Amino acid sequence: MILILLIGLIFQVQTQPAKTAKEYFESGIARLQKEDLDGAITDLGRAIDLNPRYVDAFVIRGHCLLLKRDMDKALSDYDKVIELAPRVPGVERIYSARSVIFTLKGDLERALKDAEQAIALNPNYADAYSNRGVIRAFRNDQTGAAADYEKALALNPNLPGVHVNRGILLYETGNLAGARADFNRAVEITPTAAKPYVDLGVIHTLNGEIDLAITHLKKAYSLDPSSFAETNSGIVSSPFKRLQSFIASNPTNARAYEARGLLRLVQGRKAEAKQDFAKSMELNPGLRSETERLLTLTF
Repeated sequence: MILILLIGLIFQVQTQPAKTAKEYFESGIARLQKEDLDGAITDLGRAIDLNPRYVDAFVIRGHCLLLKRDMDKALSDYDKVIELAPRVPGVERIYSARSVIFTLKGDLERALKDAEQAIALNPNYADAYSNRGVIRAFRNDQTGAAADYEKALALNPNLPGVHVNRGILLYETGNLAGARADFNRAVEITPTAAKPYVDLGVIHTLNGEIDLAITHLKKAYSLDPSSFAETNSGIVSSPFKRLQSFIASNPTNARAYEARGLLRLVQGRKAEAKQDFAKSMELNPGLRSETERLLTLTF
């Protein structure tokens, strides 16, 4: 009797229908929605094994790999999409995504070529202009970068990353009012993104609006303490690096040292913060009581 049951069980297992490529694809999407990137990549890979021309599976797996920062494998999947479907509607998004990868890898020539191909395929695709703007900024083409950011925002005014990038460009060219407007708009659209609050804190300090500066810096710290890091993140400089550049260009600006002192205070580097505050007081003795109050802050 037991033998008969076992044979029946084996038969049931053997006759279970195998999953189709479409079912693996749908399973991969479901796993992605649950933020199970590894599971999604596995299922999408099975879909591709069953159907090596499954363009959508290459697209989604490429995006998953990019989220995991496995850029070489993501690039391979995007290359395959472009090979299989070089002209289908929507492929401009793949050129644009590949442009981002090339930018991250420092290959600005290929990044620019892909961004421009995305624009050629769809002149109304805002992200492609945004990507080209970043590339142009890297190539010190500030005029071209500004034009691309303007175009991207004309097509879609609710892109927080473009407001941040344009804000950085304005900040670096000394237009603090314009930069503040863009950073404010970025936090209106995405209030949980920490770094624009750091830049706003710096700009408010430079303008002598200390209470507003403290409010924004505390908000940034509550969202993400690492937003005060000195190292660059991805393809964009860190807020600390931007302030360092501002100080290098404005070495007698007392408020700039006060702003750096504030950032260092948030980082827990109180001794260095005191040195910055001392420099700000040396340049502007009227800041003494203010910097003494700042030293009492806790984050």
